[in-house]
Amino acid sequence: MASLNETIAALDRLPALPATTIQLISMLAGEGRDTDLHEVEKIVSRDEAVAASVLRRANSAAFGMRGRVAGISDAIRRLGTRELCRIALETQTSGLLANAGRSYGLRRGSLSQSALGGAVAADALARAHTSSHRIDREVAFVATLLRDIGKLAIDAVAGADALEKIAAAADGRPFLAYEREVFGADHAELGAMLCQRWSLPDEIVRAVRGHHEPPSSPSEPLTDIVHAADCVARWAGLGLGCDGLMYPFDIGVRERLGTTRDELEALVADVLAATATQPTPGILNSGNLNSGTLHSGTKPGNALKRTA
Repeated sequence: MASLNETIAALDRLPALPATTIQLISMLAGEGRDTDLHEVEKIVSRDEAVAASVLRRANSAAFGMRGRVAGISDAIRRLGTRELCRIALETQTSGLLANAGRSYGLRRGSLSQSALGGAVAADALARAHTSSHRIDREVAFVATLLRDIGKLAIDAVAGADALEKIAAAADGRPFLAYEREVFGADHAELGAMLCQRWSLPDEIVRAVRGHHEPPSSPSEPLTDIVHAADCVARWAGLGLGCDGLMYPFDIGVRERLGTTRDELEALVADVLAATATQPTPGILNSGNLNSGTLHSGTKPGNALKRTA
């Protein structure tokens, strides 16, 4: 068991978010007002992993253009600066989260895959519900990408099997309650602290803090989107560690967003396609969209079939 002070001290031992990542987040959160084509090109060119991702995306079938792109400048013209920002953020966040989640029993890369899957879902949810809630798609994308960043801090203070023992002894409460008992803070709160240290926008800080326990009075539309996107990612089987079955889908969020079963099932399929995930336990099963729970042993192909 770690004290709150020990857990917070672990934040100081974590790698800092790259300055270029913070700059890219600022560009996206500014709705394009601060997006400078040449600045984005410089950021992309300096990072080999980002540059490779940009070229791969520019040459993908998704953009439906003839002729292969061989240079960054051509890729920028094909993709646009906002898409470039997203690709760079995805790549850099994946690097930051590559080894995260070990204390939750996750394999290397699982949490970064979950981050991307959730961000894909958040973008779609924000697009579908913008008219009623005025949600910035780019901010929703970034907030969901970073939602589980606090698990890095839990990794730093938890023993190898500490969380598995907690999960084995769980009595049905949300997993955050156990984290607070053992570490003095839960991963959502720790993630919000990290976002504050990195001087990210307040709305992203609030969404990360509340993404498992969204406030209802007053509600926060961005946090609702991130919460729903997180649920979709887990229903797609992404990031399911020892805590994967212990976060309910908030009924108030479902009512405020007006999401339907068909919409959520389609999002699960989209997330699976975007992340090219392999079938894993813990996918949607009959009744999950209403109860907010998950059941293990269901494969993605079966999960998307309508049940009576």
